[in-house]
Amino acid sequence: MTKDIASYVYCPASQRVDEAQSRDLLEACGAALWITSGDGAPSATLLPTMWRGDLLIAHASDHNEQFAIIEGEVPCRVLVQGSDAYISPRWYQSVQPASEGGAARGRAEGRGVGTWNYKQVQIAGVLTVHRDRERLRREVSELGALHDELRFGEGCPADAHRGPWTASELPGDYFDAMLRGIVGLELRITDVVGRFKLSQNRTEVDREGAITGLGERGRPRDLAVAEAMRTATPLYDPTTD
Repeated sequence: MTKDIASYVYCPASQRVDEAQSRDLLEACGAALWITSGDGAPSATLLPTMWRGDLLIAHASDHNEQFAIIEGEVPCRVLVQGSDAYISPRWYQSVQPASEGGAARGRAEGRGVGTWNYKQVQIAGVLTVHRDRERLRREVSELGALHDELRFGEGCPADAHRGPWTASELPGDYFDAMLRGIVGLELRITDVVGRFKLSQNRTEVDREGAITGLGERGRPRDLAVAEAMRTATPLYDPTTD
């Protein structure tokens, strides 16, 4: 990827993930936040997004002035936000007193604060806007087929007999009218930073305590973060003290 625009994302080395994991997160999320700067505060729009080669592909309403007024190439950042959850210091066994079932020793008692765990990918690049109707037709059709196939594969008994939806079902004049109301977005990627902050810096006992705590809280986002923590590589070798 060409490093031709300035890009900075804070990311400790222990939390950085590779491009394959970054692509997987976008595929799992399906949509991403497209952020552009202007004369005032940055503008942002959440859009269904596809990652193809070194490009991100999306489309937006042609009434959305964030994109409709763009001419030529402009810098853009795309944010993919995965599951996230609060981590309580109550779950860190290494700082909890023995009287509460903890394992704090010496001055360690109470020396812990809450934090937030998450999966996130930030993608920087050069954005161009196009109005090529045939290209939009292909991209919109691919996007619809992709996500409806996933929906169907995950189970939808009410209409299972009909199979996944495809753009071929659209009346031609209706599809043409819809295409006239959107613009296509292409981001030529210059930088990808995948950051999975999953308590890699904590001891094994603290990580296990947090995973248990998330499981007990039990919201879907908590369970997703707990599962991600189980598979994350810790900063310290759990076999050493």
